[in-house]
Amino acid sequence: MELKTKLTMLFLVFAVTPLLLLGYVSYHKSAEVIITQVSMNILENNELVQENMNYFVRDIEQLTAYVYSNTDIQRVLLERGDLKQRLASQQQMDTVLGSLLGFKDWDISIYILGLNGERYFTSELLPDNYLDYNENWGIFRKAKLANGNIVWDTHYVMNKIDDYGVVLSAGRMLKDLRTGEKLGYLVIDVSENAIADKYRRADIYPDGEMYILDQSGYIISSTPSKSRVGTKLDKPYVSRVLDNKQGYFQMKKALPDGQSGMVVFDTSELTGFKVIQVVPVKAFTQFSESIRRLTLVMILVLIATAFWVAYFLSNTVTTPLRRLRRLMREVESGNMEVSFESRAKDEIGQLGRSFNRMLIQLKQLIREVYDKQMKLRDAELKAIYAQFNPHFLYNTLDSINWMARMYKAENISKMAVALGELLRFSIRRDEELIQVREEIQQIRNYLMIQEIRYRDKFEAVIDVVPGTEKLKTLKLLLQPLVENAVTHGLEPKMEKGHLIIRVYRHARQLCLEVKDDGMGMDAEQVKRLRGMSFPSAEETAQYQGQGTGIGFENVARRLELHFPGRHELLVESEPGQGTVVRISIPLIGEAADHVESDDR
Repeated sequence: MELKTKLTMLFLVFAVTPLLLLGYVSYHKSAEVIITQVSMNILENNELVQENMNYFVRDIEQLTAYVYSNTDIQRVLLERGDLKQRLASQQQMDTVLGSLLGFKDWDISIYILGLNGERYFTSELLPDNYLDYNENWGIFRKAKLANGNIVWDTHYVMNKIDDYGVVLSAGRMLKDLRTGEKLGYLVIDVSENAIADKYRRADIYPDGEMYILDQSGYIISSTPSKSRVGTKLDKPYVSRVLDNKQGYFQMKKALPDGQSGMVVFDTSELTGFKVIQVVPVKAFTQFSESIRRLTLVMILVLIATAFWVAYFLSNTVTTPLRRLRRLMREVESGNMEVSFESRAKDEIGQLGRSFNRMLIQLKQLIREVYDKQMKLRDAELKAIYAQFNPHFLYNTLDSINWMARMYKAENISKMAVALGELLRFSIRRDEELIQVREEIQQIRNYLMIQEIRYRDKFEAVIDVVPGTEKLKTLKLLLQPLVENAVTHGLEPKMEKGHLIIRVYRHARQLCLEVKDDGMGMDAEQVKRLRGMSFPSAEETAQYQGQGTGIGFENVARRLELHFPGRHELLVESEPGQGTVVRISIPLIGEAADHVESDDR
């Protein structure tokens, strides 16, 4: 079999298989997304219905509160008058109840049942169970136990045939507001039509069902069929709905005709009522049919295109592509001195020329990046050392020294000399690395100034292990750490503090340690120091203008610049116990070989 045929068949296999898999996955994922989106829309619709129910329940609760506290109703229920007075009370109560029903259009009936034997109601007839009620049964028992608070009761029946009347009642025991004496009961009956009105304008899918259940699973209202209103919903998904507050899931035989349905439900935080919509699965799949057809068309088009591309590529591009791939492998191995030779003006030739231009630009970019890194390193180091012109200050300190000697102010003279030495040392630009003994000498000058300033505030000890004096370290590496120990650790401390500065070697590393028994730091501060990010050159310059030392951040940055991956900067501290900062760097200097041989 020819190579062209093999390549064509192989390309088709590798091209068509992913296309088919992609089409299959895309279709099913799209269908899942559609089901999820439609379910979420139905859930939002249920939430709107639930909000309407909550508003309705709150209105009923406000109405019962008004009746409970109405002084006219209180007075009428306390009366034991003659016939004339009872007729007047009846007229007054008709006016009050009529006003309660007049400000809203809702299908409810109000019953006020007084212990004095009086009955006031808004319906045409007084039901027998309200004419002679039993306080220890039904809603009266709940209202009695609630002691004046509102209660709700669902009207349960074994089977509903034609009566879709009262499905829900709200009750409240009425009491004398002054004495707490029981006066009677208030009952508000809510019809199924009033409940159905709350979801009548909701979007309900054709052939779907909607139920409103109480906390026990009894149907308060439903659509399209109302034959089971007042009975317990007998569906396979009921237990799952009652056990959860909100969600959606698919279930087989969820609808009366045995169809699979998507059950979407929501629970009211106020009443515990559940709004359920059951939508046929076919309502979801009809949205995905167009996606399925479009996916099939796209797959067929892509297969045809893949066949044509396979034939063309296998016939024309095999040789130059192999050559180009070989050159790319050489570049990957590190050989940048290659070039793609081609006189063709087609896409392969353009690709080869683009490869050549890319290679040239890549080499140029490598050089530019390298130059920028070197310049950036030099700029950051210069930014660390850059400070305002110190010559004026140095001359001024020299003048202060001579004036102090003239006036025999020895401490001032010592401070001026020490500060001058520190300033002279800081402006040296000849070397970045200095011997340990030079760094320690500057620390002695700094401590002389601080000891004169603070007198007996703290005691400093410098311990330099013999043989490490001539090893090299970064200039001004210890001074910021000592300054932090004095300023933030020892100065706030009430009693006398101690500062220990140690220089020693360990495991072929030069170790510089600053330890104080000052105020210390909490765990959060230590964690922030250990995980700090290094500042930029601009930030370094900003830090220099904010304090007397270069700063802990610049110390960390300089260590990273000079000894990347070969140093350690450790911080240990506890509140009230002090702080230890330990720096480890490689052994550098003429004495390094001698020190390493001693270690061995």
